[in-house]
Amino acid sequence: MKKEFWIKFSVMMTIFVAILTLDLVTKYVFDASLADGSVVKVIPYLFNFKLVHNYGAAWGIMAGKQVFLIALSLIFIIIFVVYYIKEKNKTWLLNITFGFLFAGCVGNLFDRLILGYVRDFIQFDFWQSFPIFNFADVALSIGVVLFVVYLILYYVRGKKKINIEKPPKDDDKND
Repeated sequence: MKKEFWIKFSVMMTIFVAILTLDLVTKYVFDASLADGSVVKVIPYLFNFKLVHNYGAAWGIMAGKQVFLIALSLIFIIIFVVYYIKEKNKTWLLNITFGFLFAGCVGNLFDRLILGYVRDFIQFDFWQSFPIFNFADVALSIGVVLFVVYLILYYVRGKKKINIEKPPKDDDKND
């Protein structure tokens, strides 16, 4: 049992390190290569690289509220850690999910703490009003979707156990 836990934990940490490295390296490369606001068309009408120093969250909301965004990131990380520690059934899905969530949170938190803004550089050319994003944002989005799937499966599995384990009522026998 302990061996299985450590294998799953290692997978989570591998995902975390791989995505965090990808995020920080690409942010560094694009920040060093492009001026803020400059655009490189990669696949016309599909996507561009456009460096933006984002002082807020998606779409620039809460711009200038770095202390709040840092606190919010730390709160979410603490909630994830507490949930992970308390969860008895650490499935493969949960470990993979938390690898994505931790990498996304830490990648953007690093930028906020060190630089005071988040470096975003991926832009959909066909949907210019969509926020420019980075790999930490992608990891967070994937992690949130996986966590919702995990919770649905957990809930469905829990309901089935309740229905299976629940003895029939006396009224049910008379039907």
